[in-house]
Amino acid sequence: MENLEIEKIKSKTTISVLFLSLRNMAIQFIGTIGFFLLTLKLGIGEVGLFAIVSESISILGYFSDIGLASALIQQKEEVSRGELRSTFTIQQLLVTFGLIIIAFIYPRIALSRGYGWEELSIVVSLCFAFMAASLKTIPSVLLERKLDFKQISLVDLIENLLYYIIAVTFAYLGFGIFSYSIATFIKSIVGLVIMYRLSPWNFGFSFDFSSTNKLLRFGIPYQLNSFIALAKDRLSDLLVAGIIGREGFGILSWARKGPRIPLSFMDAIMKVTFPTFSRVQDDLPLLKRFISRSIYCISLVVFPILAGISLVAADFIFIIPKYIKWLPAIVPLYFIAASYAIAAVTTPLTNAFNAVGKIAITTKLMIMWTLLTWIFYPILSLKYGYIGASIAALLVGLSSFIVWYLAKKHFNVNVVSEIKKPILGTLLIILQGLLINSLGLSIYHQLIFKIIVGSFIYILYLYIFNLQEILWFYHQLKNLRSKK
Repeated sequence: MENLEIEKIKSKTTISVLFLSLRNMAIQFIGTIGFFLLTLKLGIGEVGLFAIVSESISILGYFSDIGLASALIQQKEEVSRGELRSTFTIQQLLVTFGLIIIAFIYPRIALSRGYGWEELSIVVSLCFAFMAASLKTIPSVLLERKLDFKQISLVDLIENLLYYIIAVTFAYLGFGIFSYSIATFIKSIVGLVIMYRLSPWNFGFSFDFSSTNKLLRFGIPYQLNSFIALAKDRLSDLLVAGIIGREGFGILSWARKGPRIPLSFMDAIMKVTFPTFSRVQDDLPLLKRFISRSIYCISLVVFPILAGISLVAADFIFIIPKYIKWLPAIVPLYFIAASYAIAAVTTPLTNAFNAVGKIAITTKLMIMWTLLTWIFYPILSLKYGYIGASIAALLVGLSSFIVWYLAKKHFNVNVVSEIKKPILGTLLIILQGLLINSLGLSIYHQLIFKIIVGSFIYILYLYIFNLQEILWFYHQLKNLRSKK
C-alpha cells in the first residue's frame, strides 16, 4: 500500500474516531441524564417492560439485512447503483415481512398476557423506528465507506437529544410508559429526514442478480454471525426476562446502563476500524499496528471508567432518596462491569477477523459464546434471579481469552502486553476507592473524594508511565490541525 494512501487512511481514521468519541460521549451524557430522570419518575416494572419490548423488536433488525450493508462497506472497489438499489430492495422486502409477522403474532401474545394500550403503543412505535432505521441504511453505508462519520455523528446526536427531551417531558407530565412511544416516533421521523438531507442517494428499487450474488458471498457468512449473536444476546435476554419478570429485568437493565457509558468510546473505534481494517487487510504489519493501537486506546479509557462507575454507583443511590429502589442493581452492576471490560478488549479482535474476511473464525466463536450463554443464563437466573444473570454474563465473558490466543496466532497481537498498563492504573483507582470507603466519611464527601482522588491518581499514572502514548495521541491531533 502506498505511503500517501496509508497516511490518508490514518488521518481519516483518527478524525473519525475523534468525532465519534465526542459524539458518543455527548450521547452517553444525554442518555445517562435522561435515563436518570426517567428512572426517578417511572417504576422498576415500567423500565423493565420497555426493555423487554425493545429487545423483542430489535430481533427484527437481524433479519432485515442478511449482511448486504456490511458487504457494501467491506468491499474494496466502489459500489455501483445496482448494488445499492438491490440491497435497498431486498432490505425493504425483509422489513415488510418482519412487520407482517409481528402483526400476526402480537395479538395472540397480548391476549395471553393481558397486554393493553401501553404495551401496544411501545410495540407500534418501535416497529416504526425499525422501519425508519432500515430506510437510513444506504445513506449511512455511503458515509461509512468514505469514513465520514461526522455526519452520522450529527444525526445520532440530534436523535438522542430529541428522544430524551421528549421522553422526560412527557414522563413528568404524567404520560407514564407512553412517554417512550411518543419520543420514539418523533426521534425516528426527524433522524430519517436529516440523514437523507446529509447523504442523499439515487433512490430506487431494482434487483441485479450478479451484483447481489457477489455481495451475498460475504454478507451471508457475516449475517450468520449476527443470527448467532441474536440467539446469544437478544433471545437469551427474553428468556431471562421470562424467568425473572419485568421488575427483575428492570433492575438488570439499570445495572447495565452505567457500565455501558464507557463502551461508547469502544463503539466509536469499532465503527471506524471495520472499514479501516478492511482497507489495510493486505498489509499485515500495518494491520497489526491498527489492532494493537485500538486495543490499547480502548482499555486506557474503558477500564478506569468502569472501575470508577462501580465505586461510586452506591454513593449516588444513597444520596437521592427516590433512587433507593435501584439499590438491588448494585451487585449485578459489578459483575456486568467486569464482563464489559473483557468485551471491550475482545470486540476489536472479532471486528478485525470480520474485516479481513476470516468470518469462519468469528462464526465458531459466536457458536461457542451462544452455547455458553444458553447454559449459564437460564441455570443461574432460575437459581439466583437477576444476580445470577449478571454472574452468567461474566462467566461467558471469561471465555474470550480464546480470542486473545487467536489474535496472537493470526495477527501477532499480544493482548496482555497491550492492556497491562491500563490494568495497573485501574487497580490503583480501585484501591483508593476501597481505602476511602474505610474512612467512615459522609456519603457526599466519600463520593467527592473518590472522584477527585481517583482522577488525580490515574492522570498522574498516565503521565509517569504512559507519556509516550499520550504524546503520540497529541501529535495525531497536531497533525490533523496542520492538515486542515
